[in-house]
Amino acid sequence: MKTIITAIVSLALFSISTGLQAADRYEGVHLIRGTVLSIGRVDPSASVGTGFFVDANYSSVALNAGVASKKFGESPFRSGGPTEEDERVSEKRVNNVYAGVGFGRIIQFQGGYGNQGELLRLRSDFNFRSIVDFLSQQSTPPQRMTLADRITFTISVERYSGKDDVFNNATWGVGLLF
Repeated sequence: MKTIITAIVSLALFSISTGLQAADRYEGVHLIRGTVLSIGRVDPSASVGTGFFVDANYSSVALNAGVASKKFGESPFRSGGPTEEDERVSEKRVNNVYAGVGFGRIIQFQGGYGNQGELLRLRSDFNFRSIVDFLSQQSTPPQRMTLADRITFTISVERYSGKDDVFNNATWGVGLLF
């Protein structure tokens, strides 16, 4: 029992000291860290209609990670019929996970993997409050942020590897910062 209590107290002290170190580590850094939940439009490189996406992306000062689900549009009716690649992409749902590096939410380079293979993604989330905080070298506490401060505009470009390059796409949408 004494060992368990000692382990719990040690873990609590370690957590407190780690939290204090994290506060010191980011002192002077005026980037708002957090998760952006986004929805928007997918513009595929294949000859299919636009689709939609739902995305959640966490970003810290230099590291980021996320998940996304995209639904591509259907292949347009043509007299010659859709190509094999168009049929492969038409009305397809693509689910991916990502991890990467970057500068806050301003620019993120991510590698990912999903049900259509490996991919690279370049992503940016524009948030008015983040830009003001960065330029003014001030930090807005999360509990003081209004709904307007949390509105974020998301753009990204994805490039799939190998035979899955028919899924290359660009996305743009709107989200909320949490």
